[in-house]
Amino acid sequence: KIVGGTDASRAEIPWQVSLKEDSRHFCGATIIGDRWLLSAAHCFNETNPEEIEAYMGTTSLNGTDGNAVKVNVTRVIQHPLFNPIILDFDVAVLELARPLVFNKYIQPICLPLAVQKFPVGKKCIISGWGNLQEGNVTKPEILQKASVGIIDQKTCNFLYNFSLTDRMICAGFLEGKIDSCQGDSGGPLACEVTPGVFYLAGIVSWGIGCAQPMKPGVYSRITKLKDWILDTIS
Repeated sequence: KIVGGTDASRAEIPWQVSLKEDSRHFCGATIIGDRWLLSAAHCFNETNPEEIEAYMGTTSLNGTDGNAVKVNVTRVIQHPLFNPIILDFDVAVLELARPLVFNKYIQPICLPLAVQKFPVGKKCIISGWGNLQEGNVTKPEILQKASVGIIDQKTCNFLYNFSLTDRMICAGFLEGKIDSCQGDSGGPLACEVTPGVFYLAGIVSWGIGCAQPMKPGVYSRITKLKDWILDTIS
């Protein structure tokens, strides 16, 4: 998924989810509660929730792990202001058919406070089972992860011809080489705020190509979407 990533070890990213339709991975998601996942709204243009299965507790895409859990998704709630053209408000809440039992391999990630700042240059973790390189549809069997830096908003907005909104945050490297890619959408941009405690800074949303120089990944900025998320899951 991740271009320039490495295999994640088991239990290393316990909030990572694979969303599948007809047993095929199409997007990532993140566990935020025992019945709730967060993903990207653009993952669900015509998918019926009845056909979506969420896989967690595993780093293996085919779910051969003994700790893998499969749960049906009963509701997909896209942000009411989601704009599919510019990918503004690109967030969706997914309700699970039954509550998860948390363990070493299945854990929710923390949602940041609205005022929380993720400083420029801070290294955060992206993860997913998307394409390993741009234009190559080979998906990895083992969950991929990579460390990326938060990029200055003004710089990123300039690189993308001023098409960013306040609901977006950029991460990656201006020289390219490491990035999220197709199939990673909806997955987490997770930042370690205190030792061992990770907060969800973003959701994989869009970019131009994968790991191209001067085209960092663009993520839905959770601090600007948190109120809606909490209202929706309350």
